Amino acid sequence: MSLPRPTPAKTKQKLMIPEDELMFWIEKNVDTTGANIVKIRDGFLWSQGDIERHRLDIFEKYYPNGDKDSFCWTNRIGERSFFLHYNRADSTITDKTTGRSEPDKKTH
Repeated sequence: MSLPRPTPAKTKQKLMIPEDELMFWIEKNVDTTGANIVKIRDGFLWSQGDIERHRLDIFEKYYPNGDKDSFCWTNRIGERSFFLHYNRADSTITDKTTGRSEPDKKTH
């Protein structure tokens, strides 16, 4: 499957993970089988030293009613959102995504 090119989260954003390195990381670490990927967004958050923090969102075409013949579809991120550390000096990408948190179900 051919994936779309990554785009910056903000129009004036200058720092992005180099496309070839990011696409290599996505192909190795993200399960895209059976998904219709329509957009890849690289959002630069902040940097500290040589480490840059990025949020990677991979959008999938989604039909809310489950009817693929429908003309009405939307995008969803689902389980394909990552918090990445990119080291420019070493050209390495590290996944620092934490698990999804569930709200406490306390009875009052």
